[in-house]
Amino acid sequence: MYAVIDVETTGLYSKDRIVEIAVAHLDSEGRVTDRWATLVNPRRDLGPQVLHGIRAADVRRAPTFDQIAGEVLARLVGRIPVAHNIAFDSRMLLNEYARLGTAIPNLAEYGVCTMSWASHFLPGVRRTLGDCCHAAGIDNDRPHEALSDVLATAELLTFYLGSTSVIPPWEELRWIAARLAWPQLPTGLAEPVRRGAGSTGGADFLARLVEHLPRVPDPPQADLYLAMLDRALIDRHVSSTEADELVALAAELGIARPAAIELHRGYLLALASVALDDGVLTDGELEDLKLVAAQLSLPEEEVGKAIQDAAADAAVAVDPVDRFELRRGDLVVLTGSFAESKQYWAERLGTAGIAVGTNVTKRTALVVAADPDSMSGKAAKARQYGIPVVGVEAVDLILSRLR
Repeated sequence: MYAVIDVETTGLYSKDRIVEIAVAHLDSEGRVTDRWATLVNPRRDLGPQVLHGIRAADVRRAPTFDQIAGEVLARLVGRIPVAHNIAFDSRMLLNEYARLGTAIPNLAEYGVCTMSWASHFLPGVRRTLGDCCHAAGIDNDRPHEALSDVLATAELLTFYLGSTSVIPPWEELRWIAARLAWPQLPTGLAEPVRRGAGSTGGADFLARLVEHLPRVPDPPQADLYLAMLDRALIDRHVSSTEADELVALAAELGIARPAAIELHRGYLLALASVALDDGVLTDGELEDLKLVAAQLSLPEEEVGKAIQDAAADAAVAVDPVDRFELRRGDLVVLTGSFAESKQYWAERLGTAGIAVGTNVTKRTALVVAADPDSMSGKAAKARQYGIPVVGVEAVDLILSRLR
């Protein structure tokens, strides 16, 4: 009878996109009979990630809205739509379908808004979903996660139903819902993707390399691979995007897993040689070597071996080509919705002598993103030009190595 819906979005305006959607079916007494949810790839920056908590690493693997549009419609047809602030959810859906050239009924015109009904069933309570749930004794452990909000809204509707007479005040809406005309769109075009799909990040990319390939990675193949690896490790974090790029490049160059392991060992040895160049290995340098080893899928004992070999000068270290170095006067571009503000980070960089630009060009040295897997236009252009994209949490590390 009911279809409870919730969407998480990149923002609040018509230009913004849905990044997560959930729908639950309820019977006439408010019992959940079905639930469905997926992340949605908006092919753009994710907006206020601090609010919805969705990572680009997860969304990159998610279907686009056109791939799940038919699935969403199939779950709404013939049912009374329910949402907490249905005007917002309906507007975002109308905009998404309009982008596909498809018109759908306006859910706000015939649906139940649990926020609007709060003043009737929960007088004196603030109308946010969190406050309404608290007043009704409903737990919502993951606010701003679409499925969690949907199930909380479903419980809130059940609470309302239990507070009414036998016939709820919106009973006539079922007849309206049954008569509405809906477009026909295909279903089953993509599998839903839930949060955590990219939880391992990119540090496991070595396991994804092919075990055997017909070519041997001699220079320049090895140099190309090591150059990309060095750029990926600027912030000591291999993002999901960088992992995909490394896997694709290794396949293109004929670098199989065993050869990659040797290149990784050589890279670690090069770092150990640099660390020991002054004859002293500090605690910070040791932790840095351990961090790099973990990102390269090398066991921690490889760190000790690299240090011993570097100290004994027993091997020639592989020095990655075209090593990235940020210098004073270099141009850096910021992208994404930062928790502090772009102005805060622009001032931090400016104080260190770094120029902050607004657009990515071939002169840009580095892009600092709120999310290292950012899908913003600036991040996409940076990757196209081979410009490193790092997460904002790496700014302090990069500035500490400023030349």
